[in-house]
Parts: sequence; structure tokens; C-alpha cells
Amino acid sequence: MSLEKVVEDILRRGEERKQEIIRQGERERDEHVAHAEIQIAEHREKASRRADTLISQMEQQELSSAELESKKALLSAQRQVMDELKVLVLTEIANYPEDKRTKMYARLMESAKKELGECYVYSNASDKWLVRPSQGISNGGVIDCKGGLVFESKDRTVRLDYRFESMLEEVWNKKIQEIYSSLFG
Repeated sequence: MSLEKVVEDILRRGEERKQEIIRQGERERDEHVAHAEIQIAEHREKASRRADTLISQMEQQELSSAELESKKALLSAQRQVMDELKVLVLTEIANYPEDKRTKMYARLMESAKKELGECYVYSNASDKWLVRPSQGISNGGVIDCKGGLVFESKDRTVRLDYRFESMLEEVWNKKIQEIYSSLFG
């Protein structure tokens, strides 16, 4: 074999080897690309699930927050209605007819005299002329209130508070559940 033939044979084998190395490199490249595409798809799926979870959590938080704000607004509106009703009731009581207030004040004075003995009676300025103290009860002066009476023992150690505001507050606190249920139940 001639040198030329040997060179051609070496070149041919070199070319074959080169082609085989290229094919092997392309196969490895294709495997790496396929593997990378699988990993990318897996990462994309995980990221999508995390995003969906995060979105679901955010939606739940927003919904909970909106529900809480709604409840706060409802409670505030209900409290306002209750407060307005209380003011209305107090106004109605304060505007009771004079003859009924006079009778009520007389009964309160009898009760206070039994409990305190000699005492002072206080009323608001507009009801002062309706209060007719009996023997043992002295007029103590004027107090700031919508109506009703306050009694004080002669030694000023005991007070009986029969102001409309106080009586309404006591009844209101005892009956708040009933009132609330009848309005909003």
C-alpha cells in the first residue's frame, strides 16, 4: 500500500471518527436538551402550583378581610341604631305628660322616704315645679338630667338615683339581648 493510500485510509478513518464523535455529541446534546425541557416543565408546573396556592391564599385573605369589614360595618350600623333608639326612648320618657310625671315623682318620693327617712330631692330645672316634697323631704336643688329624681340622705352618705337616664340604662342593660333580637333577629 502506498503512502497515499495510507494517508487516505487515515483521513477516511479520521473522518468517520469525526462523524461518529459529532453524532455522539448531537445525541448527548439532544439528551441534555430533552432532560432540560423536562426539568423546565417540572419547574413550570411547581411554580404554577405555588402561584395557584399563593393566589388562593390571597383570595381567602381578601375574602376574610372583606367579611370582617362587612361585619364591622354591620355592627357599627346596628350599634348606631341601638344608640338612636336609646336616645329616642329617653326623649319619649322625658316628654311624658306632666300629670303622669307628677304621679311618678310622688311614688318615687314615698319610696325614697321609706328607704332613707329624711332626705333631699333633686330634679332638673324644668321639672322642679312638678316635685312637691312631702314632710321630711327637702328640695336639694337642680341637677342636669332629662328627667327623674335623685334622693340624698340628710347626712349625704346615701344617694338613690332615679334619673330617667339611670333607669333607662339599668333596664337597657337587662333587656339588651331582647331589644337586639327584636330589631335584628
